[in-house]
Amino acid sequence: MSFRGIGLVVCLAALALQVSVALGAKPKPSPAAPASDTRVPLIAEGLKLSDFAGMVPRPDLKDKLLKISSFVQNSPRDGEAATEETEVWLGRTKTAMYFVFICHDRHPEQVRGHLARRENIMNDDTVSVLLDPFQDRRKGVLFFVNPAGVQADAAWAENGNVDFSYDQVWDSEGRVTPGGWMALMAIPFRSLRFRPGASDWGVVFGRSLPRNSEQDFWPRVAANVSGVLSQEATLQAIEGGTGSHNVQLNPYVLAQNERNLETLDPLNPFFSSRHFEGTAGGEVKAILRDSIVLDGTFNPDFSDVESDEPQFTVNQRYQVYFPELRPFFLENANYFATPINLVYTRNIVHPEYGVRATGKLGKTNVGLFAIDDRAPGETVAAGDPLYNKHALFAVGRVSRDFGKGSSVGAIYTDEEFGQGWNRVGGVDFTARMNDKWTAMGQWVESSTQGTTDSGTPPAYSAGPAAKLEVTRSGHSFNLDTILRDYSTGFITQLGFIQSSNLRNNSTHATYQWFPKNKQIQSFGLETNQNIAFDQLGNRVYRYSGFDPFLLLPHNTVIVPVAGSNSDTLGPRNYSLLTRNRNFAENFGGFILRSSPANQLTFSAQAFHGGYVNYNPPDGQAPFLLHQDSIQAMITLQPVRQLTADNTYLLDRDHSAADKALVYESQTFRTKVNYQFTRALSARVIVEYDSTLANPKETSLPRTKQVGTEALFTWLPHPGTAVYVGYNNDLQNLDRSLCNRLPNGTCDPNNTTPPRAAAFLNDGRQIFIKASYLFRF
Repeated sequence: MSFRGIGLVVCLAALALQVSVALGAKPKPSPAAPASDTRVPLIAEGLKLSDFAGMVPRPDLKDKLLKISSFVQNSPRDGEAATEETEVWLGRTKTAMYFVFICHDRHPEQVRGHLARRENIMNDDTVSVLLDPFQDRRKGVLFFVNPAGVQADAAWAENGNVDFSYDQVWDSEGRVTPGGWMALMAIPFRSLRFRPGASDWGVVFGRSLPRNSEQDFWPRVAANVSGVLSQEATLQAIEGGTGSHNVQLNPYVLAQNERNLETLDPLNPFFSSRHFEGTAGGEVKAILRDSIVLDGTFNPDFSDVESDEPQFTVNQRYQVYFPELRPFFLENANYFATPINLVYTRNIVHPEYGVRATGKLGKTNVGLFAIDDRAPGETVAAGDPLYNKHALFAVGRVSRDFGKGSSVGAIYTDEEFGQGWNRVGGVDFTARMNDKWTAMGQWVESSTQGTTDSGTPPAYSAGPAAKLEVTRSGHSFNLDTILRDYSTGFITQLGFIQSSNLRNNSTHATYQWFPKNKQIQSFGLETNQNIAFDQLGNRVYRYSGFDPFLLLPHNTVIVPVAGSNSDTLGPRNYSLLTRNRNFAENFGGFILRSSPANQLTFSAQAFHGGYVNYNPPDGQAPFLLHQDSIQAMITLQPVRQLTADNTYLLDRDHSAADKALVYESQTFRTKVNYQFTRALSARVIVEYDSTLANPKETSLPRTKQVGTEALFTWLPHPGTAVYVGYNNDLQNLDRSLCNRLPNGTCDPNNTTPPRAAAFLNDGRQIFIKASYLFRF
């Protein structure tokens, strides 16, 4: 069978399985209809939790507010009544919307509500409001509050992207009571975007009870229907709100003492020192026609952004994906999302300025941004014509909504540096075929001109890329199958793809059962299949996994896993290989996640299998490894104000031929946060990374690194903050900084930094940063 037919066969087989199972299944109840009268009343003044003493509104308020109740479970018992009663009381003034949640609980002592950093509340009991002011059932804004009143907010996209970098100014309260807990959200109209003159908004209310692994919603969000906003209710008569037209200025000032090893140009490593240096920058935001957001940034600073979560990065065949953490790039990122990841802003390293426009005009979504990057000009020698030159990145994205959840769109990205460029453009679509099946696809083509490089003619390449994804979302049966076809000449310098010259099919499918048992919430089967070929038909890899899984209370998941992996390498990858060779080995292991107590959440996975030594010693070809890996994460919250997140990674590999140790990589990371008040916190992160490498078996260097971060934060609301921070990094780098030739210059043929037994401090920073949000 041809490679192109694999995805179609999988889809047809999965559909046949769905039909055969459904023949003997009982029909699911249809979602309950929301209340017919959901007009939000206008009230004279804002609400406070003190207006709800005894978990009931004041007598004079009771008849002036809209009451929502009868929440329905989404999980673990889809369609059943919530185990605990929830009420929402709504009202609005001319300037804000008010939501008061009354969360009854027969076991208030088990309510989870820690005083934590903003948005670090997902392991707690929470209530949420998902608003769809445009009623397009595609994009919304999501607001959370826990019992301590700590906030979280996010931009919601119906394709599953939840962007927690979205930050708005709003007020909240939380309080645990003898009968449960209460929460208030007061959301100003000026913090929302909505259609001018429109009075109806989409809404979904939610409540999470982690001890039951329970998610409740109003209106019912059925698990056998794809999407959440597709099932929203309507809030009516929201009219006369003011404040959506606004301009925001968010300047910052920074004072720092810094010393860093600069290695962007490996032939010119040096220490850069800044003593009591001051700098400034900031962002500006303007709202046009209530729905178009214009953003600008100058000299952005991200010193307060914490380091990446650890991942396995040693001896990887392909580039490792790290999520974006910088707020300016994250905000409204879903406007630029397409099936192929063409906008991966981690590729923009050191920007000086940028502008962005995002928003919605009728049924048309628009996203534009342009930003520079100083990093490419910092990686070349001082005498190069491109020295200190900036690269320019520009992106244009437009899509048009139609039907119930379908759209068509186009995107164009451009990276310009010197005389070179990388330009990518194409079209995409999303087709919602029914309430369970959705198809997404994209076709693009790239054109890339290399920069002039000291007499070498610049290289030119071009080629297409395509992706087709079909998903099936349901209560019991879920399927996701993807076809990718990336030509040899396709390049995206702003985006992120696994590799060009690749044809790939990946399929993930699950089926689960829901027994009437309080201790077993569900159990099921899961399979993952992933196979790839290059454009000449040579197999690149084949990964296959299968596991049963068990879901228990307290968000407990138990998953034994087994499968078989095979990577194929040949002369095109390593010249010492005279023919294609498959490196294959079975693997097995387990995954365990749980939150058994208010003070403890953990996850762990351990596997034994095989891998490939992609970094053999000079003169040797790659060879097969026996691999043992562990990944463990534990969150401890021994007291209400303290959160400690701990991570441990282990990757130990031996030669399959003679059992000799090839390398062992370990990571320990601890992040401790103490929250004095909702606005005031202190955070410390300590991370140790090491790679113990056997030089007879691998060319990987022996590395050790210790990083320390300390941050004191006062954050009364997003945009207004004071940070006092300290960052320090130690590595076992040789003080020569590079492999030097007899004349003292760095060896251009060996730019790998030399290692030593002792540590070298290659980065230290002390800073004070203050910002203030002006809203007009």
